Amino acid sequence: MHKRLETVRGRGRTPLINRSLIEAAVQKVLSSGDELTMQGVAVDLGVNVTTLYRHTGGLEGLRRIYAHQIGDKVGPEPLPESKLWREWLHELANFYRSAFLQNPDLLKYAQAALDPGFERLERATKTLVEYGFEPREAVRAHAFLVNNIVGYVHQELQTMQESSEGITPTYSRLSNLLQSGSDALPTLTGLNLDDNDLDRDANFHFFIAYAIDGIAVHASPP
Repeated sequence: MHKRLETVRGRGRTPLINRSLIEAAVQKVLSSGDELTMQGVAVDLGVNVTTLYRHTGGLEGLRRIYAHQIGDKVGPEPLPESKLWREWLHELANFYRSAFLQNPDLLKYAQAALDPGFERLERATKTLVEYGFEPREAVRAHAFLVNNIVGYVHQELQTMQESSEGITPTYSRLSNLLQSGSDALPTLTGLNLDDNDLDRDANFHFFIAYAIDGIAVHASPP
């Protein structure tokens, strides 16, 4: 099939492809709702998978291309001006969460998709070092924060999808169960949970506060 496509488009010769054409094909495949695959992009370009591999290095190369496309839309991270390091990390967490929620494919194609060139990591590490972190601890602190955000947003997106499909999300089922009383869950029932306890923004605030407290213990910044 691919050889036929190449013959039709190139009149017997393999058509020329370049970065711009590959980027456009990646965008076209994903905008159609299809999974990003070497096969799908190769078909759109009218080349075989081997030809595409020589230009991209494989599926990870396509993912990096897509990551750059999305990353350009995310915008810059919050500045640390006049903020304590805890305040800045909390703002950074909010920034990452917003980026992931607005661009779920950043999660789908791995955490590194938000920062394919590692420029954000460089800036975050530099900022934390300026706050008094040791460089290695700064990298670890940033990675720990992002990993926690990825896990939280993954659960958020799942909850949102379940709600849109008419399925009662996991924590909503738990809240309903506890509000009706459960002899099997006496400790949880005693919490007297209400709808405010299911607020995603409020829970994210506390979730990140715990993460930052953990960073403080291990990194020992001033």
